[in-house]
Amino acid sequence: MMTPWDFTLNFKDMILDFTALGAFLVLGTIARRYIPFFQKYLVPNNIIGGFLGLLLSQQVLGLIYLDENRLGQYVYHLLALTFIVIGLGKSKTKFGKGPVSKCFTELTCYIVQGAIGLLVVLALIYTVSPDLPAAMGLLVPLGFGMGPGIAYTMGHSWEKFGFEGGGMIGLTFAAIGFLIAYFAGVAIVNRGIKNRETTLIKGSESINNDIRTGVVKENKPEVAGWLTLSPEAIEPMAFQLGLISIVYAMTYGLIYFVTKLMTTYGLKDFVDTIWSFHFVIALLIALLVRKCLDITKKSYVIDNGLMNRISGVAVDFLVTGSIVAINIVIVGKYWLPITLISFLAGIATYFVIKYTSRRAFDDFHFERMVGIFGEMTGTINSGLVLIRITDPEFQTPSAEDLALGGGLALFLGFPLLILLNAPMNFWHNSLGGYWLTLALMLGYLVILWVVWRSLGYIHFKLPESK
Repeated sequence: MMTPWDFTLNFKDMILDFTALGAFLVLGTIARRYIPFFQKYLVPNNIIGGFLGLLLSQQVLGLIYLDENRLGQYVYHLLALTFIVIGLGKSKTKFGKGPVSKCFTELTCYIVQGAIGLLVVLALIYTVSPDLPAAMGLLVPLGFGMGPGIAYTMGHSWEKFGFEGGGMIGLTFAAIGFLIAYFAGVAIVNRGIKNRETTLIKGSESINNDIRTGVVKENKPEVAGWLTLSPEAIEPMAFQLGLISIVYAMTYGLIYFVTKLMTTYGLKDFVDTIWSFHFVIALLIALLVRKCLDITKKSYVIDNGLMNRISGVAVDFLVTGSIVAINIVIVGKYWLPITLISFLAGIATYFVIKYTSRRAFDDFHFERMVGIFGEMTGTINSGLVLIRITDPEFQTPSAEDLALGGGLALFLGFPLLILLNAPMNFWHNSLGGYWLTLALMLGYLVILWVVWRSLGYIHFKLPESK
């Protein structure tokens, strides 16, 4: 199977594709502005635009043609850009109890989601669907917890092992996760406010009209970023993009060199896996570049505000493109396992986070719980949206811990990414390999909880009743 870097792309098609995605984002913004349903559940414009695009595409109304394979390539590359921005951003070294506990809660959710996905798929294989690809179960933590970019990239790399439409199924789980994050998440928040579980908010009226409509009219607009270079010399945004481009070029060069060596020494079967981990390598290189700039005292040229805007643009197009790219035919073929897995994984994710939030955090239990729930079914953005309902001014440490804990989880979760690929790369896609993977995942969970407990960051006493 060729890598996404080898995909032949017509420049005209690419321009028209991004023109269409941009139009969908505008339509999503208009829909959020005027439709009360979207305002009530705070559904992001990129998700609305994505489903509008899917509706208008050749798969439903046939008003516009968008090739899902091309869209998949955009998702692949936009994913790496978002991780590069994370690496180049301001150094974050404060990892106290809050971020560490959030990290362990996140990793617990990944493993529980993967275990449920595997158990459901294996149960169906042994009963009513013997031809079902077992790898489908491993896409749940990728789609729910890690987002559409990683879900597509990993699922697509598994297609060479016979998993038809693996990338599309990954995008489907991500899309369902978004729906759970916002519809179930907002319902959980509203119930928490009603039951007086929130610390700062005593009513949903605290959500101002700007937040609901998505258009800033009543409040003062926020500053997007600072000009760290003179605009007469170069547009500062162009410089930030140039720095990102250099890191991505370094990523490509390193992976190309490593995969050539692997092919030379008889490890050709693992080449596609290395390409699918491009976002991790991009993050590591970005962190190295940032460290070099810090040491040489040149990091002042990077502005976090501008970098966040670039990341936001990438995420908006990534999410919209990932939803439009969903193949309805493939999803229809696997509707039963997708529905069962999503339902059970969503419920399990909620109860895992509810359990750990009461035992791993000293304060703001509800705010932390809804934030992690939003991230573990959608992205960090959906987690921040839910936190903002309960903490409009971000006065609690919930939002900061969400970001810091996510960064730590990227590294502690790397062994889990290796495990998710193990059945294909090490055990030839055999059912026994999936059972072994399940056992290793649960073993890793035990290790994590032992370490978590030894740090004194979680206890097993029953929470005090209110």
